[in-house]
Amino acid sequence: MFSMPPASSARTTTTPAPVATRPAATAVPMPPPSAHATVDVFFSPGGRTDRAVADLIDGARVRVWIAGYYFTSSTIARALDQAFRRGVDVRVVLDRSQATLTYSSATYFHNQGVPLWINARYPVMHHKFLVVDEDTVGFGSMNFTQAGARHNAENFNLFRHWTALAGTYAGEFDRLRQESVRYSPGMVFEDRVPDEAPH
Repeated sequence: MFSMPPASSARTTTTPAPVATRPAATAVPMPPPSAHATVDVFFSPGGRTDRAVADLIDGARVRVWIAGYYFTSSTIARALDQAFRRGVDVRVVLDRSQATLTYSSATYFHNQGVPLWINARYPVMHHKFLVVDEDTVGFGSMNFTQAGARHNAENFNLFRHWTALAGTYAGEFDRLRQESVRYSPGMVFEDRVPDEAPH
């Protein structure tokens, strides 16, 4: 038969708190949006998000900087090419997976002369965002693909008239670009560290 010891003789054990093995996440301070800031929220499927992104690019006057993990949308790719041809500062950073496909958006951008970098610094460069001019940024779960825009359950958000937010994302883009390499056909990278099936 099991019995508890008297309260006076019961032992107490203190377990030390686990020591953190990684630094805590650090948020980027963000000033509040201006009174004129707006956000358009798109859900896929059915939202024609790729067309909305292309329309945004079509209206760019100064720059379009775009970072993407997987990029196969001909609608968005053509809009970027046209922006580049009319003198907009177009820059593209893609994940290493796009560099080794037989024919991909990387090949298309290279053939059109659009400045393109491949980021192989991480197991996965999983960003999906673009910065347009000085005050507009778009980001969400959607890859820049037709499937992402028209078939998958995805979201994408376009923030306009928010200079601080666009500046923060422009800074992140430039950081990614600086640690990337310019694309050239046939480039090969070491095997990536296994990850959790990125999408």
